[in-house]
Amino acid sequence: MGTKLNKVPSDEAELNKLLQDIYLTAKNNYDNDNESNFMGILEIIASEPNIITSIHKIKSNKGSHTSGVDDEDIDDYLKKGYDEVIEIVRTKLYNYSPNMVRRVWIPKPGKSEKRPLGIPTIIDRIIQECVRNVIEPIAEAQFFEHSYGFRPMRSAEMAVARIKRINFTSKCCWVVEGDIKGFFDNIDHNVMIKSLWNLGIRDKRVLSIIKQMLEAGVMEECSKSELGTPQGGIISPLLANIYLNRFDNYMTGDFERKRLRKPHSRRDGELTAMRNHSNLKTCYYVRYADDWVILTDNKEDAEKLKYKAKRYLNDTLKLELSEEKTLITNVRIKPIKFLGVEIRMVKKNGAWVNKVSPERERFHRKMKNLSREIFYIRKISTLDKDRLIQNITRVNSIIVGLINYYSMCDQISVVVRKYAWLLKYTAYKSLKRYGGKWIRANEVSNLIGLHYGHKAHIPAVKYKDMYIGITDINFAKWENSVQKNQGETPYTPEGRELYNKRMRRKGLRVRTDEVNSTAHALFIRMSKSSLYNFEYFMNRPYTYNRDKGKCKICGGYVEPNEARFHHVDKKLPFNLINKVKNIITVHQYCHELIHNNSEPDSLSENSKKNLAKYRKKLNESDIIRK
Repeated sequence: MGTKLNKVPSDEAELNKLLQDIYLTAKNNYDNDNESNFMGILEIIASEPNIITSIHKIKSNKGSHTSGVDDEDIDDYLKKGYDEVIEIVRTKLYNYSPNMVRRVWIPKPGKSEKRPLGIPTIIDRIIQECVRNVIEPIAEAQFFEHSYGFRPMRSAEMAVARIKRINFTSKCCWVVEGDIKGFFDNIDHNVMIKSLWNLGIRDKRVLSIIKQMLEAGVMEECSKSELGTPQGGIISPLLANIYLNRFDNYMTGDFERKRLRKPHSRRDGELTAMRNHSNLKTCYYVRYADDWVILTDNKEDAEKLKYKAKRYLNDTLKLELSEEKTLITNVRIKPIKFLGVEIRMVKKNGAWVNKVSPERERFHRKMKNLSREIFYIRKISTLDKDRLIQNITRVNSIIVGLINYYSMCDQISVVVRKYAWLLKYTAYKSLKRYGGKWIRANEVSNLIGLHYGHKAHIPAVKYKDMYIGITDINFAKWENSVQKNQGETPYTPEGRELYNKRMRRKGLRVRTDEVNSTAHALFIRMSKSSLYNFEYFMNRPYTYNRDKGKCKICGGYVEPNEARFHHVDKKLPFNLINKVKNIITVHQYCHELIHNNSEPDSLSENSKKNLAKYRKKLNESDIIRK
């Protein structure tokens, strides 16, 4: 009997509850060796709250402003009417036929050749996100716990932490460094559909949609793709994980995932018992996307496990293992290269300990590219200070990204020291022509969190009575790698709470439907005014959460179902007027005050000041329009 998903969610809360139920059902079936059989998935995919949620996610992605073969981007949909967008997506889903993919070529790091990148149309990206959003909880419930790539609440740092833990606790120093030839380009479509079916995705309409996504051709070639996942597609990482999950299960079935007749209270105890008191090959497996390693305690077993992996990939998944790149390494003799870092073991005080450092060649290339970005700043006109600040911000984002990523390396300080002064001096020379000078890091106005407590000088320029600086890569500090808490998941309240606690994040104050399903929201939707387009309704909850649910006039708390959203500057062009920065949260009463000339005595001085500010903006807009 299948699990018929008859309920179609009417709002975001119901959607989240349904996805949670799907996840728990799939997980329970998997844990008890029962087969999952989900039907009626398409109706959930095509539901209004799922479409809205999917567009929200795409809108926050920078790539949403890159057009496909139809020359449309996310803004073309945001300016349409709310109901119109829902109908377009829903019609496309029930009559799905993907558009051709626009191909661009991007350089491979450290190589002269380029690799192809496909750009689907924005409507195809929306469809892919709608599908991904619903099938992901089914897959997540059954994925191997130590695959980390392109999965929610997981990171490369966690994959490295897992390898370090195995090396330290189990003495598994022999490592098979796996490499699959052209993985994403050689995924067999029939095997993929079978893998989806085995996970319990049994709605043939959804499988047909995914099959068509897989076969979407490239514009220049005008033909269907026989192999591979949708190039540049939102759903591609999830499909890749689903494909390799069979490999995960196969490689771990005889050790890590082996179930004992007499289970121990802790899984670590079971693994220790199998390692020390059985003839099973010790096999620990870690995967990040198509990069994977197998760890064992002797060279002979490493060679056997390599052969086992090669045979399964070739016979079952129709993939080829790269012999020249799949290495067997003893980390006590030579480091392994994994996810841009080098992991090795060294003897310290009579014990073997892990050492992690950036992969030398790759890190050197990144430093060269960063130096080039800093150098090009000096080509900006001295009169264009705004563009200068934008480029400083972009360079800083690159540096901060590098600092955050390589913080898992205990050798990071030693490595960056070789590049730090040259980068800082290049930055100073680039900013000098704009009046740049050396300023203490803790005295500049940008990146306050990173610069707090740092008295080292960095190059900075004066901008609107404050100094904006280019940060120092020397601020990179090692942080102990975080082990993955397997209880973290976006599909249970407990899982989300664990994640928010680790990340020190607070959840959103309000859902989309809480501010867009009110009587007032429905009224303005019916007005059909071009001002109240899809983007306006998308940005109402963003505005509310930014303002922390407080009125910008009186400062009092506004209930989500009573909130009004005021356009600050109505003279802005149509493509800017509904941006979050131009909308504020107000009480209905305060909103009426902005639009009339009354000023009750009961208002505080601060409220009067705020009222005057927004009235002034409104009056300026009216004058210009007249």
